Amino acid sequence: MSGRLQMIILALLLSAGIASPPLTARQAEPDSVGLALVEEKTAADNATGEEKLPPPLRIVKNNAFREGEKLSYVIRYGPILAGYSSLSIPEVVEVNGHPAYHIISEAWSNKFFSRFYKVQDRVESFTDVRGIFSWKFEKHLREGSYRADQYVVYDQKNRLAYTEKDTMEIPLYVQDVLSAMYYVRTLTFEPGDTLYVDNHADGKVYPLAVIIHKRERIKVKAGKFDCIVVEPVLKTSGVFKQKGRLVVHFTDDERKIPVLMTSQIYVKAFSLGSVVAELEKIEGVPGY
Repeated sequence: MSGRLQMIILALLLSAGIASPPLTARQAEPDSVGLALVEEKTAADNATGEEKLPPPLRIVKNNAFREGEKLSYVIRYGPILAGYSSLSIPEVVEVNGHPAYHIISEAWSNKFFSRFYKVQDRVESFTDVRGIFSWKFEKHLREGSYRADQYVVYDQKNRLAYTEKDTMEIPLYVQDVLSAMYYVRTLTFEPGDTLYVDNHADGKVYPLAVIIHKRERIKVKAGKFDCIVVEPVLKTSGVFKQKGRLVVHFTDDERKIPVLMTSQIYVKAFSLGSVVAELEKIEGVPGY
């Protein structure tokens, strides 16, 4: 295994960057779910005389997810059960005066796998409720003897990203590795479409093409689902180049829940098999 179980598990978000696209994606209109929270706060502010919310940088229609959603996965490395992962939105908080989804991804190895390689990772994104872009990102990796902590603050208005070591220019509405996937979930797409998104990770901005392949029905631990199959591909020097292959199955509805994520693992030119994240449980999602 590559030593990045968390990054593999979240592949679309992690390998895939996703941007304020030269849109083939369809968006706009107020969010009937997330914006309800904004409207409630605005009404409360008006009633108490407190300061109103600043105007949104943009508004993205979002019927895909909301506060309280939690998705739980089992992680398999080939036939071996290696661990577990979860994606959750426990709360909406305020960042720079703007309401933001607090999105958390956690991944941990099971007892058996931990004997050889213990993983306890946590990644957090603070994603704008109205515009679905990142304001702040944290990454805390504990993988074997490897330790890493990263903090990034995004100044979207001035198009700058601040880390502990550097300041760099970013595209407007740039995503982090977590907000990227949630942004893609809000979009409408069909087989044959290609979406383009800019993702900031590890001090760089990665342009990514997200190719929409086909529809198919699959069965996982959480049940049977009609899915749409998506593949993120890193775009480099005008040519699509990427080691290995990542395939993500989203539910084929407005929720676009990631049901199955499969990634081939390579060391140089040699395949070490695949890592699979399979949906086990859905919580806090109306209709599921």
